Amino acid sequence: MKNYKSVKSPGILFMLGTAIVYNLLFIILLFIVNSYEVSVLLKLIIAAFNLYQLYYIVIYTSLVYSIDDSNIYIKSALRLKKLIIPLKDVKGYKEQLGHINGSKISGYGKNYFAIGRALVKKIGFTYMFVTSTRNIIYIKTNDTIYGLSPENFYDFKSKLNEKNIYETDWEYNINSNINIYKDKKIFIPFLIIAVVIVVITFMPIIMYLNGSLKNIMPLCFNSKFVAVKFGTGKQFAFKQMFYGLLNMAVLFCMYHAAYLYARYDKKSVYKYIYIPFVLAITFLVIQIRILLIFG
Repeated sequence: MKNYKSVKSPGILFMLGTAIVYNLLFIILLFIVNSYEVSVLLKLIIAAFNLYQLYYIVIYTSLVYSIDDSNIYIKSALRLKKLIIPLKDVKGYKEQLGHINGSKISGYGKNYFAIGRALVKKIGFTYMFVTSTRNIIYIKTNDTIYGLSPENFYDFKSKLNEKNIYETDWEYNINSNINIYKDKKIFIPFLIIAVVIVVITFMPIIMYLNGSLKNIMPLCFNSKFVAVKFGTGKQFAFKQMFYGLLNMAVLFCMYHAAYLYARYDKKSVYKYIYIPFVLAITFLVIQIRILLIFG
């Protein structure tokens, strides 16, 4: 097996700079905002954002490509990424120089590096592991295109040629026949989220109508979950209904985004369903906590 390190570029500086700027912004917002619901959401966003940043920083800084008699390997530290591309599935490759001309679908990247999925002009939908644009080689398999940037570029190409893999051209067509509702990994979470949103929206209304809510209920909380504004049970019920409708709007926006991106890569659409899932569960937990303490 022969290993090839990835060519490094200033991409790591961009990633670290982005992490620092956004974390400072989030911290400032935490100090400014005096709302329990918003502070909880901000903390969730901070945790998710930093895990996202750390994931791509580790991959970017430790990316290695390997070739043996049977496979091409794409690996990173901590086993965050380990892809195996059978050589028998490789149809050919194409090389490019200069900036990446395309659009990011998911992951991290600019026009001089990309880790994730992107739609690249004249190449198609590509799983990008490109840390520099000095030399990029796109490897086409039966169902996926991979973008790599090995240090010993010409040695890497000659190794492919030894395996009877040569430079070639190909056409790319966007899949227009998409039915994501048939995918259980999307449909089941969507159904669960819909049920949770119905509970958030109508449970306080039902409790108000049957007299289960107290006459005076908290409407606003500070970041320490201390009630700072009270109102009637009716006002509380309608405020919770508004939160439910807000969650419903987010769900349908994310479902629409998932449908659009599914034309390029079905695997990348799952995150668009899990975002409203986390949001809905968060609002449900907050609502239950309020009802247990004040209801």
